[in-house]
Amino acid sequence: MAKRGNNLGAGKPKHASTGPTQSSNHVEKTPSQKAKEANRPETPISQSGNPAGGQKLSARVVASHGRHFVATDTEGKHWQVFGKGKRREVAVGDVIQISPSGPEQAWIDAIQERKNLLYRSDALRSKLFAANLDVVILVLAASPPYSPELLGRTLTACENAGIPLEIVFNKLDLVHDDPEFLEHIRDDLDDWTMGEMPIHWLSLTEAPEDACELMTDRLKNKTSLILGQSGMGKSTLINLLIPDAKLATNEVSLALNSGKHTTTNTQMHFGDEGIQVIDSPGFQAFGLHHLNEKDLLDAFPDIKGFGLRCRFDDCKHREEPSCAVKDAIEEGELSGSRFDLYNLLLAELEEARQQY
Repeated sequence: MAKRGNNLGAGKPKHASTGPTQSSNHVEKTPSQKAKEANRPETPISQSGNPAGGQKLSARVVASHGRHFVATDTEGKHWQVFGKGKRREVAVGDVIQISPSGPEQAWIDAIQERKNLLYRSDALRSKLFAANLDVVILVLAASPPYSPELLGRTLTACENAGIPLEIVFNKLDLVHDDPEFLEHIRDDLDDWTMGEMPIHWLSLTEAPEDACELMTDRLKNKTSLILGQSGMGKSTLINLLIPDAKLATNEVSLALNSGKHTTTNTQMHFGDEGIQVIDSPGFQAFGLHHLNEKDLLDAFPDIKGFGLRCRFDDCKHREEPSCAVKDAIEEGELSGSRFDLYNLLLAELEEARQQY
């Protein structure tokens, strides 16, 4: 298959217009506006009534459960941290400044500037995955079947955020004896990734030592986010890399809920050789409503590149004559699957704009 397009990094997200008016004096902010504010560095401001006497600490957010967060300071102590307003929009991986308000509680005074932020959003809200990442690992498998659309949406989000993405295809042992089916999967992944992305073909249960050695080499001295649908093997990979991850989860769960065990939504685990892995729950949807039309096109550099050759500058690649994009699809130079997803995401943005 011919190599298509350029692997362009995306710029900072731009955002859509404001949301619906709830009263004559108050306008509810859209998810894109809230996410934009969450990505903006702030000047440290102390919370009023702080009993800690102005003490400031630097900490890193290591776990989240809804609107509850745990941060670890430079001495290794866990703090349950709280924020007001924009300071509530924090993500695992954020470096923050805190002011203690009790033995294990603290206010968030500031969020340090992020190098990146990965999140998803629908018409009503945003879900922050993680911040300050070196790489995202997407775990796929043949059983249960992976979703090509979720794969494409993850590719789009990472391209927009400027975060490298690598794919782990797990359960290779289940398809190893079916070369025709395996070739079909290879072609499909090559089509979606344009042949420009590392894909690691592994069997995490049948060949765990080989898998652990390879992924340790890929992730050492990096902060990575592990994503995947339920049942793909995401937890298996994390437990291979960091055997005591479950024990660490219990410790953070206690910090989150004052002695009661809870299930954390997102948590960072620390392993040997500088491995820092962020585990996020399995997902079945990946909205991208925080993008605008320019962001979306920039996230599809292959379509953008062929679009520059169209006869009309404002070509929508639908019914216009002399459309280089449609010609490229017919000639096999451009992925029809990627183009279909681009049109689907574009339609979602147009619908959201009309509603809000």
